[in-house]
Amino acid sequence: MNKEKILEQFHYFNIHADVDSVYGNWVVSTDGDVVNCLYPYAILSIHFKDIDWIEEMKTKVWFKPGCEEFLGKALKRAKEIIGEMSRDTI
Repeated sequence: MNKEKILEQFHYFNIHADVDSVYGNWVVSTDGDVVNCLYPYAILSIHFKDIDWIEEMKTKVWFKPGCEEFLGKALKRAKEIIGEMSRDTI
C-alpha cells in the first residue's frame, strides 16, 4: 500500500496519527483507527463496540470474501493498541 495514499485517507477522515500496520487494503493508525484505503471507509476506534464490524462490512458490495481476513487482523491489532493506550493512562 502506497504511504501517500494512506496519509491521504487519514487526512480525509481527520485522523492525526501515524501508520501502525497494514493488512491488505486495511490500515491501522497508531491511535487504533482502521481505514480501508481502496474504498474510502473508516472505523474509528470510538465505534468498535457499536456493532459487529465484520458482519457490517459483509453488507457492503465492495467487501470481497478475501477482505474478511485482513479486516479481522486490522481490528485485532487496533483493539490491542486501544488496550495498550488504556493501560498507559492508569
